Amino acid sequence: MEPIQRDRVTDKHDNVSPEKEAEARQQTVEWPIRRYRDSGEQAALNDQVVREQRVELVIDGVPLLAMLTLPRDVEALAVGFLVSEGLWRDRARLPEVHFDAQAGKVTCVGRFDQDAVESIHRRWTFGTGCGGGGTGRDLSLLDECRPIDSRFSVRASQLVALGREFRQQGVLYRITGGVHACGISDAERLLLFAEDIGRHNAFDKVAGMALQRGLDLSDKIALTTGRLSAEIVAKVIAHGVPILASSSAPTAMALQWSRRFGLTLVGFLRGGRMNVYTAYQRIVADNG
Repeated sequence: MEPIQRDRVTDKHDNVSPEKEAEARQQTVEWPIRRYRDSGEQAALNDQVVREQRVELVIDGVPLLAMLTLPRDVEALAVGFLVSEGLWRDRARLPEVHFDAQAGKVTCVGRFDQDAVESIHRRWTFGTGCGGGGTGRDLSLLDECRPIDSRFSVRASQLVALGREFRQQGVLYRITGGVHACGISDAERLLLFAEDIGRHNAFDKVAGMALQRGLDLSDKIALTTGRLSAEIVAKVIAHGVPILASSSAPTAMALQWSRRFGLTLVGFLRGGRMNVYTAYQRIVADNG
Protein backbone atom coordinates (compact mmCIF):
# COMPACT_ATOMS: atom_id res chain seq x y z
CA MET A 1 0.00 0.00 0.00
CA GLU A 2 1.03 3.58 -0.58
CA PRO A 3 2.53 5.28 2.51
CA ILE A 4 0.43 8.03 3.99
CA GLN A 5 1.27 11.66 3.21
CA ARG A 6 0.97 14.08 6.12
CA ASP A 7 -0.88 17.38 5.90
CA ARG A 8 0.54 18.76 9.16
CA VAL A 9 3.87 20.28 8.13
CA THR A 10 4.07 24.02 8.70
CA ASP A 11 7.84 24.61 8.49
CA LYS A 12 10.26 23.71 5.73
CA HIS A 13 12.44 20.82 6.82
CA ASP A 14 14.56 19.85 3.82
CA ASN A 15 17.59 19.87 6.14
CA VAL A 16 16.40 16.84 8.14
CA SER A 17 19.04 14.15 7.76
CA PRO A 18 18.10 10.61 6.63
CA GLU A 19 19.68 9.36 9.87
CA LYS A 20 17.32 11.46 12.00
CA GLU A 21 14.30 10.34 10.03
CA ALA A 22 15.36 6.68 10.27
CA GLU A 23 15.84 7.05 14.02
CA ALA A 24 12.39 8.62 14.38
CA ARG A 25 10.75 5.84 12.36
CA GLN A 26 12.16 3.29 14.80
CA GLN A 27 9.76 4.82 17.35
CA THR A 28 6.70 4.03 15.20
CA VAL A 29 4.63 1.09 14.05
CA GLU A 30 2.99 0.80 10.65
CA TRP A 31 -0.78 0.39 10.58
CA PRO A 32 -3.08 -0.15 7.57
CA ILE A 33 -5.92 2.38 7.33
CA ARG A 34 -8.63 3.57 4.99
CA ARG A 35 -8.62 7.32 4.35
CA TYR A 36 -11.87 9.04 3.39
CA ARG A 37 -12.23 12.57 2.06
CA ASP A 38 -15.33 14.72 1.76
CA SER A 39 -15.01 14.46 -2.02
CA GLY A 40 -15.99 10.78 -1.69
CA GLU A 41 -12.46 9.63 -2.48
CA GLN A 42 -11.08 6.75 -0.42
CA ALA A 43 -7.70 5.04 -0.39
CA ALA A 44 -5.87 2.22 1.38
CA LEU A 45 -2.74 3.56 3.07
CA ASN A 46 -0.15 2.64 5.66
CA ASP A 47 -0.04 5.09 8.56
CA GLN A 48 2.91 5.51 10.94
CA VAL A 49 1.72 5.44 14.56
CA VAL A 50 3.89 6.45 17.50
CA ARG A 51 4.91 3.74 19.95
CA GLU A 52 4.09 3.97 23.64
CA GLN A 53 5.01 1.79 26.58
CA ARG A 54 3.91 1.44 30.17
CA VAL A 55 7.06 2.01 32.22
CA GLU A 56 7.10 1.39 35.97
CA LEU A 57 9.22 3.74 38.08
CA VAL A 58 10.90 1.72 40.84
CA ILE A 59 12.62 3.50 43.73
CA ASP A 60 14.98 1.49 45.93
CA GLY A 61 13.23 -1.70 44.88
CA VAL A 62 9.70 -0.44 45.51
CA PRO A 63 7.34 0.41 42.59
CA LEU A 64 6.23 4.03 42.90
CA LEU A 65 4.07 4.66 39.84
CA ALA A 66 3.78 3.89 36.15
CA MET A 67 4.08 6.19 33.16
CA LEU A 68 2.81 5.88 29.61
CA THR A 69 5.73 7.12 27.57
CA LEU A 70 7.59 6.98 24.29
CA PRO A 71 10.31 4.43 25.22
CA ARG A 72 13.23 6.70 24.35
CA ASP A 73 15.38 8.76 26.74
CA VAL A 74 13.64 6.97 29.62
CA GLU A 75 16.55 7.29 32.06
CA ALA A 76 16.60 11.06 31.49
CA LEU A 77 12.82 11.07 32.00
CA ALA A 78 13.24 9.35 35.38
CA VAL A 79 15.93 11.79 36.55
CA GLY A 80 13.96 14.83 35.42
CA PHE A 81 10.76 13.55 37.02
CA LEU A 82 12.43 12.84 40.37
CA VAL A 83 13.83 16.38 40.58
CA SER A 84 10.70 18.03 39.14
CA GLU A 85 8.56 16.39 41.82
CA GLY A 86 10.96 17.06 44.72
CA LEU A 87 11.75 13.38 45.30
CA TRP A 88 15.47 13.99 44.72
CA ARG A 89 17.28 17.04 46.14
CA ASP A 90 20.99 16.63 45.37
CA ARG A 91 21.48 17.87 41.81
CA ALA A 92 25.25 17.51 42.00
CA ARG A 93 24.98 13.76 42.65
CA LEU A 94 22.15 12.08 40.78
CA PRO A 95 20.58 8.68 41.55
CA GLU A 96 21.68 5.54 39.77
CA VAL A 97 19.12 4.88 37.04
CA HIS A 98 18.69 1.87 34.74
CA PHE A 99 15.97 1.24 32.16
CA ASP A 100 15.01 -2.35 31.33
CA ALA A 101 12.93 -2.01 28.18
CA GLN A 102 11.90 -5.67 28.11
CA ALA A 103 10.61 -5.59 31.69
CA GLY A 104 9.13 -2.10 31.29
CA LYS A 105 10.87 -0.85 34.44
CA VAL A 106 13.18 2.06 35.19
CA THR A 107 14.93 1.45 38.51
CA CYS A 108 16.37 4.28 40.59
CA VAL A 109 18.69 3.87 43.58
CA GLY A 110 19.91 6.56 45.96
CA ARG A 111 19.08 8.90 48.83
CA PHE A 112 15.54 10.07 48.13
CA ASP A 113 13.39 12.48 50.10
CA GLN A 114 11.33 9.84 51.87
CA ASP A 115 8.59 12.25 52.95
CA ALA A 116 8.06 13.26 49.32
CA VAL A 117 8.17 9.63 48.16
CA GLU A 118 5.63 8.50 50.74
CA SER A 119 3.21 11.36 50.13
CA ILE A 120 3.30 11.57 46.32
CA HIS A 121 0.09 9.56 45.84
CA ARG A 122 -1.79 11.58 48.46
CA ARG A 123 -0.98 14.86 46.75
CA TRP A 124 -0.95 13.78 43.10
CA THR A 125 -2.79 16.26 40.85
CA PHE A 126 -3.91 14.86 37.51
CA GLY A 127 -2.95 17.33 34.82
CA THR A 128 -4.48 18.65 31.66
CA GLY A 129 -2.28 16.67 29.30
CA CYS A 130 -2.03 13.29 27.66
CA GLY A 131 0.14 10.34 28.66
CA GLY A 132 -1.03 10.32 32.29
CA GLY A 133 0.54 13.70 32.99
CA GLY A 134 0.26 15.49 36.28
CA THR A 135 2.33 16.56 39.25
CA GLY A 136 2.86 15.53 42.83
CA ARG A 137 3.68 19.08 43.88
CA ASP A 138 1.03 20.97 45.79
CA LEU A 139 0.12 23.68 43.31
CA SER A 140 -1.46 25.73 46.07
CA LEU A 141 1.85 25.97 47.92
CA LEU A 142 5.01 25.34 45.89
CA ASP A 143 6.78 26.41 49.10
CA GLU A 144 9.90 24.40 48.35
CA CYS A 145 10.51 26.28 45.09
CA ARG A 146 12.54 29.46 44.97
CA PRO A 147 11.58 32.57 42.99
CA ILE A 148 13.49 32.82 39.72
CA ASP A 149 16.09 35.54 40.17
CA SER A 150 17.75 35.64 36.75
CA ARG A 151 18.81 38.62 34.68
CA PHE A 152 18.92 36.50 31.55
CA SER A 153 17.17 38.05 28.55
CA VAL A 154 16.67 37.33 24.86
CA ARG A 155 15.74 39.51 21.90
CA ALA A 156 12.30 38.90 20.46
CA SER A 157 13.75 38.07 17.03
CA GLN A 158 16.09 35.50 18.61
CA LEU A 159 13.19 33.80 20.36
CA VAL A 160 11.22 33.68 17.10
CA ALA A 161 14.22 32.05 15.39
CA LEU A 162 14.62 29.57 18.26
CA GLY A 163 10.94 28.66 18.00
CA ARG A 164 11.41 27.95 14.30
CA GLU A 165 14.49 25.81 14.95
CA PHE A 166 12.60 23.95 17.68
CA ARG A 167 9.68 23.09 15.41
CA GLN A 168 12.04 21.85 12.69
CA GLN A 169 13.45 19.24 15.10
CA GLY A 170 10.08 17.52 15.45
CA VAL A 171 10.69 14.70 12.97
CA LEU A 172 8.57 12.18 14.86
CA TYR A 173 5.67 14.64 15.02
CA ARG A 174 5.84 15.15 11.26
CA ILE A 175 5.76 11.38 10.73
CA THR A 176 2.97 10.56 13.19
CA GLY A 177 1.32 13.74 14.48
CA GLY A 178 1.13 11.92 17.82
CA VAL A 179 3.77 13.48 20.09
CA HIS A 180 4.66 16.61 22.01
CA ALA A 181 8.15 18.06 22.19
CA CYS A 182 10.26 20.09 24.60
CA GLY A 183 13.61 21.75 24.15
CA ILE A 184 16.22 23.69 26.12
CA SER A 185 18.11 26.52 24.46
CA ASP A 186 20.37 29.41 25.22
CA ALA A 187 19.85 32.72 23.41
CA GLU A 188 21.56 31.39 20.27
CA ARG A 189 20.65 27.77 19.60
CA LEU A 190 18.73 24.71 20.67
CA LEU A 191 20.81 22.61 23.09
CA LEU A 192 18.49 19.73 24.07
CA PHE A 193 15.40 18.23 22.47
CA ALA A 194 13.01 15.40 23.35
CA GLU A 195 9.65 14.08 22.16
CA ASP A 196 7.03 12.08 24.03
CA ILE A 197 3.33 11.29 23.88
CA GLY A 198 2.88 13.61 26.88
CA ARG A 199 4.22 17.15 27.19
CA HIS A 200 4.93 16.58 30.91
CA ASN A 201 7.18 13.64 30.05
CA ALA A 202 8.84 15.59 27.25
CA PHE A 203 9.81 18.35 29.68
CA ASP A 204 11.05 15.90 32.31
CA LYS A 205 13.20 14.28 29.61
CA VAL A 206 15.01 17.49 28.65
CA ALA A 207 15.28 18.50 32.32
CA GLY A 208 16.84 15.11 33.05
CA MET A 209 19.24 15.50 30.12
CA ALA A 210 20.30 18.88 31.50
CA LEU A 211 20.91 17.39 34.95
CA GLN A 212 22.89 14.51 33.50
CA ARG A 213 25.11 16.98 31.60
CA GLY A 214 25.48 19.39 34.52
CA LEU A 215 23.86 22.15 32.45
CA ASP A 216 23.02 25.37 34.31
CA LEU A 217 19.38 26.21 33.54
CA SER A 218 19.35 29.66 35.18
CA ASP A 219 20.18 31.29 31.82
CA LYS A 220 18.20 29.03 29.50
CA ILE A 221 14.84 28.91 27.71
CA ALA A 222 12.38 25.99 27.83
CA LEU A 223 10.34 25.49 24.67
CA THR A 224 7.26 23.27 24.48
CA THR A 225 4.59 22.42 21.94
CA GLY A 226 1.84 22.08 24.51
CA ARG A 227 -0.60 24.17 26.47
CA LEU A 228 1.02 26.24 29.23
CA SER A 229 -0.86 24.82 32.20
CA ALA A 230 -0.10 25.03 35.91
CA GLU A 231 1.62 21.66 36.25
CA ILE A 232 4.08 22.43 33.41
CA VAL A 233 4.83 25.82 34.98
CA ALA A 234 5.40 24.11 38.35
CA LYS A 235 7.98 21.77 36.81
CA VAL A 236 9.80 24.62 35.05
CA ILE A 237 9.89 26.70 38.24
CA ALA A 238 11.29 23.70 40.15
CA HIS A 239 14.25 23.61 37.74
CA GLY A 240 14.82 27.38 37.85
CA VAL A 241 14.39 28.01 34.11
CA PRO A 242 13.67 31.75 33.62
CA ILE A 243 11.72 31.61 30.31
CA LEU A 244 9.06 29.14 29.15
CA ALA A 245 7.69 29.53 25.62
CA SER A 246 5.07 27.68 23.59
CA SER A 247 3.10 28.04 20.40
CA SER A 248 -0.02 27.38 22.47
CA ALA A 249 -2.01 29.22 25.15
CA PRO A 250 -1.57 29.55 28.93
CA THR A 251 -4.12 28.90 31.66
CA ALA A 252 -5.03 31.34 34.43
CA MET A 253 -3.35 29.37 37.21
CA ALA A 254 -0.18 29.06 35.11
CA LEU A 255 -0.12 32.85 34.83
CA GLN A 256 -0.64 33.31 38.57
CA TRP A 257 2.25 31.00 39.45
CA SER A 258 4.50 32.49 36.76
CA ARG A 259 3.91 35.98 38.17
CA ARG A 260 4.46 34.83 41.75
CA PHE A 261 7.76 33.09 41.00
CA GLY A 262 9.12 35.46 38.37
CA LEU A 263 8.89 33.11 35.39
CA THR A 264 8.66 34.71 31.95
CA LEU A 265 5.75 32.98 30.22
CA VAL A 266 5.47 33.30 26.44
CA GLY A 267 2.50 31.94 24.51
CA PHE A 268 1.46 31.83 20.84
CA LEU A 269 5.07 31.81 19.63
CA ARG A 270 4.17 31.40 15.99
CA GLY A 271 5.55 32.92 12.83
CA GLY A 272 6.87 36.35 13.78
CA ARG A 273 4.70 37.01 16.83
CA MET A 274 4.30 36.05 20.48
CA ASN A 275 2.40 37.05 23.62
CA VAL A 276 4.48 37.70 26.75
CA TYR A 277 2.32 37.28 29.86
CA THR A 278 4.67 37.68 32.82
CA ALA A 279 8.18 38.98 33.68
CA TYR A 280 8.24 40.99 30.45
CA GLN A 281 11.74 42.36 31.06
CA ARG A 282 13.42 39.17 29.80
CA ILE A 283 12.07 39.63 26.26
CA VAL A 284 13.84 42.58 24.64
CA ALA A 285 12.30 44.40 21.68
CA ASP A 286 14.60 44.55 18.68
CA ASN A 287 14.00 48.27 18.29
CA GLY A 288 14.76 48.87 21.96
